[in-house]
Amino acid sequence: MKLLVALSRFPWPLEKGDKLRAWYQLQGLALRHEVHLICLNDKPVSADDLAQLNFCASVQVIVQGKLKSGWNLLGSLFNRLPFQVNYFRSAAMQRAIAETNHRLKIDVCFVQLIRLGENLPFDQDRRWVLDYMDTFSIGMAQRVADTSALLRPLVRIEAKRLRAYETKIAAQFDELVIISDRDAEGLAPVLREAVHVIPNGVGEAFFEDLPQPAQKDFDLIFFGNMGYHPNVQSAKFLVEEVLPILHKRGLRPKLCIAGARPAPLIKAWESPEITVTGFVADIRDYVLRSKISVAPLVGGQGLQNKLLESMAMTMPTITTPMANAGLGAKSGEDLLVCEGAEAFAEGIAALMADPAKAAELAGNGRRFVEQRFRWAAMNVRLEGVLGGKGGKSS
Repeated sequence: MKLLVALSRFPWPLEKGDKLRAWYQLQGLALRHEVHLICLNDKPVSADDLAQLNFCASVQVIVQGKLKSGWNLLGSLFNRLPFQVNYFRSAAMQRAIAETNHRLKIDVCFVQLIRLGENLPFDQDRRWVLDYMDTFSIGMAQRVADTSALLRPLVRIEAKRLRAYETKIAAQFDELVIISDRDAEGLAPVLREAVHVIPNGVGEAFFEDLPQPAQKDFDLIFFGNMGYHPNVQSAKFLVEEVLPILHKRGLRPKLCIAGARPAPLIKAWESPEITVTGFVADIRDYVLRSKISVAPLVGGQGLQNKLLESMAMTMPTITTPMANAGLGAKSGEDLLVCEGAEAFAEGIAALMADPAKAAELAGNGRRFVEQRFRWAAMNVRLEGVLGGKGGKSS
């Protein structure tokens, strides 16, 4: 097949979930198909970064600066589109997709995220496939309680607009894809039976048997995009609610918070007991230097890459019911699932006190991920959907 993939930003470096999913999908699809990428980006892309996409037949980057995107937001005053759909609106991208479709006789256009919905030339007779990734309307609704009183009305409006747009835009596509059953259940009832559930996978690099450091520098590690609102709230829960309980028990675990764009709140926690790394080229280095991976997620949708990656690296992992909903692992067997600060602290204390149990949990977790979440298997399912041969998957 000749595939055109449309993204809202250049998928490198892999510091955000949408970039990671897109990069592994592109790489997998390019093994058997001719893949042409068209993406937006808020600045020009370096030659070194472009080289990371050398498996694509062509790459077009439409540079749209933040000033132009910010100006686009004014459109939200005059239409009912979600703010983020207005933000990423681009006539240049629409022209590039239309021209590429016509010139190369593209078979299928694969679009990541509803935010590109107004950039697509649907009048062209092509097969269109949308990857929702997450149910953004639910994620936005979850933010209301944690938003300042000044911005809360805007967040409510965005959640409502996203909900309507998720349903409206679906009619333009031949097939729909989403990350998890939990996200599928968040869509309008008319879409739930139509959408294909294709989870994220784990890159093969996370299954490599890397040299173990002589000693562990951190008791706990929480990693991800640390400028992403759900991760910031989760880190706050860990530092301000869970750690004080451990301190009262006489435990003072060393915590590493690793990932790009740490919010000012997170940077302020830096101390001898809390390390904040910012962007790191290879997160595996920090995971290997840690004893327990924690993902205390209290918001957000989808399937968390941090869970898959830490479990693939044979790390004992602790998370919340919200995060495990997209994973479906067995608590106490593949990982620990703890609800509330007291339970989360108890789980950490238990694994710190029982290395044998932690090692058992880590081994089971790795096997669970190996059997269910390899990117090669996920991309075979995606190919079926793109080619019109995929039945509804879950």
